[in-house]
Amino acid sequence: MTVFAFESGDADNPLAGLSADEVARLPFGALELAADGKILAYNDTEPDETGESRPSVVGRGFFADVARWAGGSMVAGEFRKGVAAGSLNVVFDCAVAGLAYKVRLHLKVSPILGTYWLFIKRLRRAAAAA
Repeated sequence: MTVFAFESGDADNPLAGLSADEVARLPFGALELAADGKILAYNDTEPDETGESRPSVVGRGFFADVARWAGGSMVAGEFRKGVAAGSLNVVFDCAVAGLAYKVRLHLKVSPILGTYWLFIKRLRRAAAAA
């Protein structure tokens, strides 16, 4: 198992060396964003109800087109602040309308590439202790 460590002082983005196919196989959602929020690369960890792949979202605005629920939220606000400061490393746990589960979002700068990563992980309830 490969462990991806993301720390505030991480000057080397371990995802930068992955091919598009390797990014597609990550066990969590990963989107690479430009400073304006446009999607540069992503993996689709959630097929639609038919099991089919969805159309590519590369080139679309994450906050404006793909995840409009996040566009007016503090998630987008923190993204903009991080872009302006050139430093971004923030985590949110979110309940999203229409999803039966909560998600954890981690926004992270890639200082070498000048891009930003958004990692999305589905949160699961821990089993109750007997």
